[in-house]
Amino acid sequence: MSTIQRRSAFGVCAAMLALLGMTTDVWGRGSCAGPRDVVALKTAEMQQELMVAALSCHETHLYNRFVIGYRTQLQRSDAVLRGYFARRGGMAAYHAYKTRLANDASLRSLHDIEGYCSRARATFHDALDEDGVTLAMLVADRSATGAAVCRGRMRVAERPE
Repeated sequence: MSTIQRRSAFGVCAAMLALLGMTTDVWGRGSCAGPRDVVALKTAEMQQELMVAALSCHETHLYNRFVIGYRTQLQRSDAVLRGYFARRGGMAAYHAYKTRLANDASLRSLHDIEGYCSRARATFHDALDEDGVTLAMLVADRSATGAAVCRGRMRVAERPE
């Protein structure tokens, strides 16, 4: 192999390694959710469920109390969620995710309105009747819709599985 061929082969290998590194970075950090991201994903799901309950279960007064009482935490959580989706490719995915959560919650409420409203009232009770409860505590036992394990972290799938 000539010197030119070795340099060319080396250049191709270096370029492939660089591309692989960028791809790994996108797949690794970009799509995997860290612990704060997972709490934000779960919080968004809970908030969408409670918003649907406010309308479907005639519990707007409880939802308003929830949003006002947790305003700062909800805003911080939403900022984390926006950052997560910004790293994944943009705000269109953020809006699509929140819309899908609301649509899915609405469909669940249609299939079992009594059970849905009962679960929502229990969540409102947990959130509003206990002192010192944080959003992270409220969502701790929930799973994140459409999330999958990704090297010890969570990865959000395009569609819930």
